[in-house]
Amino acid sequence: MTDRRAEQVLQTVKIVHSEEEAALVVGFLRAQGVDAGAESLHASEFPLEVGQLSEIRIEVPAEQAADALRILADSEEAVAEASDAPPPADVEDGEE
Repeated sequence: MTDRRAEQVLQTVKIVHSEEEAALVVGFLRAQGVDAGAESLHASEFPLEVGQLSEIRIEVPAEQAADALRILADSEEAVAEASDAPPPADVEDGEE
């Protein structure tokens, strides 16, 4: 975290359970102009999820929390709509 973020009041907008997912969510929010970061007690030495030790909190400045929550909700809604779409038609070899 930057020193600027350390001095701000932060709000958790999402909890994930892997460093990869945290990196994706933080990157997505930053691309949307939100000063997001990840905070955790995550210990990769544990092969299983161990309660709060497996939680990674996505945090944003409190004044950006409403925007971040809206952005995440819109993204999840778009994914849900896309998953409702019929699968593409199967094309066998040689057919166009």
